[in-house]
Amino acid sequence: MINQAKVERAARELYERHGRLALEIAHERADHILRIGDHPNLDTALLVLNEVEKLVGRSKAPTYLHYSRLH
Repeated sequence: MINQAKVERAARELYERHGRLALEIAHERADHILRIGDHPNLDTALLVLNEVEKLVGRSKAPTYLHYSRLH
């Protein structure tokens, strides 16, 4: 059984250590686990990736729309 508190803690530690790069790292880990066929650990890796996505999403700076003139 997957411990959600541990998943959240792992994601938070990854994010605190690597900032927005944590998203790429978590994605690469999940991809690697998928490639080697470690399906029990893939579930956990995907949950960590999901939590990192949430953390990165909360930290996004506001986006500004840029308009260009059409000629």
